[in-house]
Amino acid sequence: MRILLSALLCFCFVACSSTKNLRPQAITSVEIVEIKPRYIDTESFVRISEYLTGVEKVGGRVIIRSQPEERDGYYFTLLLDTNVRELSAGTVFTGEFYTPFSKTAQTFEFTLPSKRAKTKEVFIGLTGTDWPDPSAVPSAWRITVTNANGMQLAQKQSFLWE
Repeated sequence: MRILLSALLCFCFVACSSTKNLRPQAITSVEIVEIKPRYIDTESFVRISEYLTGVEKVGGRVIIRSQPEERDGYYFTLLLDTNVRELSAGTVFTGEFYTPFSKTAQTFEFTLPSKRAKTKEVFIGLTGTDWPDPSAVPSAWRITVTNANGMQLAQKQSFLWE
């Protein structure tokens, strides 16, 4: 009986010592694996449930727009190596863009929403009057990801940014 009790006690100690740390670790870096820039119109975001309810459902996507009430615009779809839910509250995506609408770089800041899907993709959109021409394309861009403390987590830029 003692041997059985000792074995059970040892098994419990081993099991307890091998559990994961339940406290989330602070993310210190993120890699932007890919950025897909393209113009997306409103119809591309409409789902069947929206026809029934009149409310936009983003589903499993994280969509941040420069003008949240407008959907037509030029989007940069970021594919990260980390799940978006693992990023801390207050994470900011800063986009700098050379567009046909301005001779200087335009800067936009997009704060990651507190409610977000379990995905590695983030849609960042220049919408409404920030991108009035569907046929226009940016000549150069740079996107930087920083946490709430201002620490840079990632940065990616177009070839022409240099």
